[in-house]
Amino acid sequence: MRKCSYIILLLVIFTSAAFKSNGAIDLTANEYLLTIYAYESLLADPGYNFVQGYSNYSGIPVDSIHLILVDDANTIVTQAVLEKNNPIADVLIGIDNVLIHTAKQEEILEPYASSSLVNISQNLIDNLDPDMYLLPYDYGIIALWYDTSRINSSSISNINNLTLDDILSLGLDSKLIVEDPTLSSPGLGFLLWTIAVYGDPEIEFEGLLGRDWRDWWNNATDNLRITSSWGAAFDLFYSDEENRPIMVSYGTSPAYDVCHPLWGVGTEVDPPSAVFLSHENGLDNAWLQIEGIGLVKDAPNKENAKNFIDWFLSEELQQNIPLNNWMYPANNQTEIDSCFLDSAINPNEVDILNYLISPTMLSNNLDRWKSEWEIEIVEFSSIIVVISTISFASISYIFLKRRH
Repeated sequence: MRKCSYIILLLVIFTSAAFKSNGAIDLTANEYLLTIYAYESLLADPGYNFVQGYSNYSGIPVDSIHLILVDDANTIVTQAVLEKNNPIADVLIGIDNVLIHTAKQEEILEPYASSSLVNISQNLIDNLDPDMYLLPYDYGIIALWYDTSRINSSSISNINNLTLDDILSLGLDSKLIVEDPTLSSPGLGFLLWTIAVYGDPEIEFEGLLGRDWRDWWNNATDNLRITSSWGAAFDLFYSDEENRPIMVSYGTSPAYDVCHPLWGVGTEVDPPSAVFLSHENGLDNAWLQIEGIGLVKDAPNKENAKNFIDWFLSEELQQNIPLNNWMYPANNQTEIDSCFLDSAINPNEVDILNYLISPTMLSNNLDRWKSEWEIEIVEFSSIIVVISTISFASISYIFLKRRH
């Protein structure tokens, strides 16, 4: 199964590159003054051209900046590991507070204390990486996003007070799309959400309920739809044929439907979507994702990379995060649109599950948890689904590009 996962990751890389003229990973990158690896939806909807923005700021011509876009942060890490003895990238964008453990183990980054950190809270820095191999640029909670025209309080009376057990007992697992945690960062966040809630008796970890996370997945697996990435899940979320009106997404996702400058419905009408958390022990439980930007170890253009990181964490860039990347900006001097604030869930107002799993526990068990999910929970059925969703998402990307 592990070997199969590597095959799938390579398929993802090749498929992504085929649809982006600036995304082909090649060995001519050393001809550029700056090479950046990022996920494809970064600041993409409605869109802020951060390459042009940095070019205007730095004076480096756009043609000298090589932006390589892939489907997910997992792929960024995988590619950087493959190249770590002869790096092509200077900057990696999108690795989060879980994948940082893999990135540090593989030694693909080096610490950088940016001057822009003065405007970023120490709490965000510490919860992403206190060693500063990765610096936070945005954050938000993983949540279950649903279409209110198909799922609402009329059909599910306690929708705002559900537990993970309720998802099974009410049959909502047959309406749910989740991302493969071995391939997708929000999918991995959701897996850790379930581990934090149920615990893991194999390592004597109680979690909130003192049970076993594997039981929830074993009970749900036959009914879930598992995709390779957030983008593939999004395509199925809006497919009438699939009838899957719930997906693993973000607490900021409703703001996309309400505040989008092109098709947002505004605050004067009922929002077309909402999110729910899980409410074990009377808490508002969610997994916090902090996304980071990092300097590649032995980067070919290290000084330009540092300058780009400083700029990416500055107000000039950060003001574009809420309504283009649909997350909270890390820079605390950034003014956030009131529509976004009213429509998104503030991570500071929920119960963060991350605190139950220590960094040491996460680092020691992450690979084992992903491997067990892959082997014991999903087995070979997910391979077929992942390959099909990669193909489906690649074709769909031509027609629809929207933000996580």
